[in-house]
Amino acid sequence: MHFPKTPALITGIVLAFVMLIGGFMLVQLLPGRAADQQPRDVVVSDITTNSAKINFATGSKTQGVVEYGLTPTSLNLLAPESESDTSHELELTLLSEGTTYYFQITIGGKKFDNAGVPWTFSTKTSESLDSGKVSPSPIKTPTSAVRVLISDGPSPCEETVCEKIKLKLGKGCTTQDYMKCLKKNPPTQKPLTTP
Repeated sequence: MHFPKTPALITGIVLAFVMLIGGFMLVQLLPGRAADQQPRDVVVSDITTNSAKINFATGSKTQGVVEYGLTPTSLNLLAPESESDTSHELELTLLSEGTTYYFQITIGGKKFDNAGVPWTFSTKTSESLDSGKVSPSPIKTPTSAVRVLISDGPSPCEETVCEKIKLKLGKGCTTQDYMKCLKKNPPTQKPLTTP
């Protein structure tokens, strides 16, 4: 008996085994899974009249970008990291005094925010620095997966009407103020009238 196909069959099995092991090793070398890339312990610190630091951690070495702007829907300014790491600190500079900024973090092409709403902070004003007032202690705002520490206290928004808060977004009121207002005062639906 002669089996001319045996060497080809053995070669095919060995090749399949090598490819399987090689593929497994390649997957292990790829950057961390999405859960390892999700930013944790997001903290805004060292807020001045024209700068702030954004700190966060990830489960695997990643390279992130903070996308920020003056409204929650136009985060068109970028602060990219220069190296991959698990502990991240990015400084935002050339900010405007007394202005509210919104931001999200992008890692590996995926955008992360504060449970569906961009994180927010406000730069200080010259008056608040000159007045010698002691800032309130930092506030931790937990979310389901992330927390934010805002160093200069609660929002200065004093409006109670949701539509007025919406008009003052980025001008003393934050998206969190608006969301809280909507929870307390859900919009009422007017009945439709037919002619």
